Amino acid sequence: MEYNELHFKKSANLKAMLMWMVICIILTGAYVIELVKGQRTPQYFIVFEIFCWVPFLVSVLVLMLRGAATHLYREMIAVGYMVFFAFVVFTTSTNLTFTYVFPIASLLALYKNRNLMIRVGIWNEVIIIAAFVNSLISGTVTAQDVTSFEIQIASTALCYMSFILTINHLNKSDGAMLGSVQANLDRVVLTIEQVKDASNAVVDGVTVVRELADENKEGANNVVRSMDQLASNNTVLQEKTGSSLEMTQKINNQVENVAGLIQEMVTLMDESETHAKTSSGQLAEVVESTNEMAQLSSEVERILKEFKSQFEMVKEETGTIEQITSQTNLLALNASIEAARAGEAGKGFAVVADEIRNLSSGTQNSSNSIMNALEHLEETADKMTASITKTLELINLTLEKVTQVNSSVNSITEDTVKLGDNIQVVDAAMREVEDSNKNMVENMQQVIDVMEVMTSSIIDADETTRVMRSKYEETSRNVVNIEQVVGKLVEELGAGGFMGLKDLKEGMYLTVAELDGNRRSEYKAQITSVDENYILVDNLTNGDSVMEVDKSLTYNLEIVVDNGLYDWKDVKVVALKTGGYKLIVEGNPTVLNRRKHARMPLNTTCSLSLRSSEQVYMGQMVNISAGGFAFATTEQAFADVRGKMVKVKVNNFDLLADTELEGMIIRISDNDGQYILGCRMLEDNKAIDEYVKVNYKE
Repeated sequence: MEYNELHFKKSANLKAMLMWMVICIILTGAYVIELVKGQRTPQYFIVFEIFCWVPFLVSVLVLMLRGAATHLYREMIAVGYMVFFAFVVFTTSTNLTFTYVFPIASLLALYKNRNLMIRVGIWNEVIIIAAFVNSLISGTVTAQDVTSFEIQIASTALCYMSFILTINHLNKSDGAMLGSVQANLDRVVLTIEQVKDASNAVVDGVTVVRELADENKEGANNVVRSMDQLASNNTVLQEKTGSSLEMTQKINNQVENVAGLIQEMVTLMDESETHAKTSSGQLAEVVESTNEMAQLSSEVERILKEFKSQFEMVKEETGTIEQITSQTNLLALNASIEAARAGEAGKGFAVVADEIRNLSSGTQNSSNSIMNALEHLEETADKMTASITKTLELINLTLEKVTQVNSSVNSITEDTVKLGDNIQVVDAAMREVEDSNKNMVENMQQVIDVMEVMTSSIIDADETTRVMRSKYEETSRNVVNIEQVVGKLVEELGAGGFMGLKDLKEGMYLTVAELDGNRRSEYKAQITSVDENYILVDNLTNGDSVMEVDKSLTYNLEIVVDNGLYDWKDVKVVALKTGGYKLIVEGNPTVLNRRKHARMPLNTTCSLSLRSSEQVYMGQMVNISAGGFAFATTEQAFADVRGKMVKVKVNNFDLLADTELEGMIIRISDNDGQYILGCRMLEDNKAIDEYVKVNYKE
């Protein structure tokens, strides 16, 4: 509740008024009973009521006029009630009337006004003394009355002394408390100023981080869109590449077929060349035979011409012989005629004889010529026979050669047909290769287009990534600044009393440092329970021995809480008879340091188990540090385990071969069903710290 001075003044006045009214009602009731019993007269009762209620009503009127919080009301009580108290004391013979003032007097302690209480006490004593003096004057005082008077004076004085001492104590206590509150308030104000300054720095940093995060989110969306486009284009590229690969395979098969056909064509060409060479030689021989036959034909032609010439000559000679024969026949006829004439036979016979002699000579010459011609014809016939025989031989040889040439030509023809078929196959294959090449060219053009888009996307993604990286660096700097500001603030707040035992939890690790001069011994334990001003642990060991408490030594307590290491000085350690230790702490701790260690990437498998379950799961380590670690898993059991403890057994990591890490899960990221969890260990691991320093450079 917020402090409001007027509220508490009003509350005190209203409580006092209520008590005054209750007293008036009770006394009125008591005097009504006395009136009924006849112990009081009506006149006295009326005067009593005036002294009882008029001061009360006047005080109520003052409250109404001046406000319920007016400071005059306490004076009204002191004056008005004292007047009423005096009337009662002076008009009542009983010795108990002095007690009527105590309810109101004790109620005035609400105001914690020492001077007011002294004045009221003095007035009270004066009224009692005056009443006693009045009794003395009237002569109605007895020895018992004197004793009663002494008791009244002493009791009243003691009561008011108690009231005054109580008020003094309350005022001093309140003053001390106010002083403490003021000091704490000053410290709180200072802390608030520090928090305000730090908050401004944090807010500025967070604002920058948020803005950069928003921009990076947009950049990431662009990268994702580019990646989606790349993935889509990559699918097209894969399809086109697959199609090109298939076409290339077809082309390769066709090329292999063409290569086989070409090899066969080469073989056929070699055979054709052999056949052609054979045919060429045979044709050359045929040509030579033909030339020789041509020469023989020319010779035969010449011989035939000569034979014809000789034959013409023989024919002429034969004509001459026929002519001679005719003439001889004629002469024979003439000789027959002349012979018939006897006498005259001498003269005519001589002429006939000359003619017959001439004819015989002509016949002889013709016969010689014919014989010569026949001889020549015989030689010509022999030559012709030889030439014809030679020609026939050449014809047979030429026929044989032509047959061989025909066979070779047939082989060449067959080879040519095969070559033609192969050439057609090659042509078809080449056409298919050409079509495939066209498709490949089209595919490659599409691939080029896709690659251009992909290149553009990659360039955009690269540029976006560069911008994001620069923003990430700025984000990182702001995060570092925030961490430094918050870390410093936490240290100051921790040292200023904002950290206490209430922040400690069961299961946390602690270290008790035993200080003996310059020697320091450390004992470790795990908290079993925490009370308002002490901590209980089962044991305190340093690995070799159990701690023995020495009251002459000084002990400090160090505890890791969240991400800070806190230190309590002058801790009292008590060994319990039932076992274990009690650590009694006073005051607030200081912050020794903020836990900040380099994280080394670690890519190896690990087995996982939650403290609340014995089920073992598999995961993949992401990184490790002296103060924490991170791992990834697809197990649904880790989707919402923030704040729980997890145990991790790292595989294939010699440093932790026999060690199981334990930490609290402080963050979970869901990467499309793969959960990445960050954990903070309960205490720093020095072995890991040294390992990271040696094996990892940021």
